[in-house]
Amino acid sequence: MSKYRHTSMYCYPSTEVLINNFDLKDEEKLKELEKVYTLFRLSEMQIKKPRDPVDKETFLAIHHGILKDVYPFAGELRKEMISKGSSSFAHPDFIETQLNKIFDELAEENYLKDLPRERLIPRLAYFLAELNALHPFREGNGRTLREFARQLLLNAGYQLNWEKVPEPAEIINAFVDSFNLNNDRLEKLLNEIIST
Repeated sequence: MSKYRHTSMYCYPSTEVLINNFDLKDEEKLKELEKVYTLFRLSEMQIKKPRDPVDKETFLAIHHGILKDVYPFAGELRKEMISKGSSSFAHPDFIETQLNKIFDELAEENYLKDLPRERLIPRLAYFLAELNALHPFREGNGRTLREFARQLLLNAGYQLNWEKVPEPAEIINAFVDSFNLNNDRLEKLLNEIIST
């Protein structure tokens, strides 16, 4: 049980444990189960040809596919405020409107297809930074973003291999910088892990 009173609609009362399909109230056991199921679902996605285009519906389907075994809210936009550290993410009232705006812009740019590498990387970093700042889901935003980017680039004729990043903290730090309006580190990281 949490020593803090938590009022999240996504958590069991008086805990910080997310309501889950296993009705597990032990956070450590839940995280272990979540890791097993999400790795399995992500590996399934790796061997399937992605939808084309990788649009808003595909983005939501990726989240659902990754977390459907574990959480009842898989594939749903969050309905409460969330934050990490000193960063608060988008208010839930604006998520759908902003998500539509981002994906309309991505469609206008033909889902980054036919872009030379030097233009592709800053545009991908821009879209990933926008989606990260939105943080549209209660849990699983990072995994969904990374899989979304992989599928988006596959359709654009590129390979994106997040496993090439030696330390997961590098990815987190790049997204923290992008949240603070600096995509340099994210662009550098993407440049190292994108190939044709």
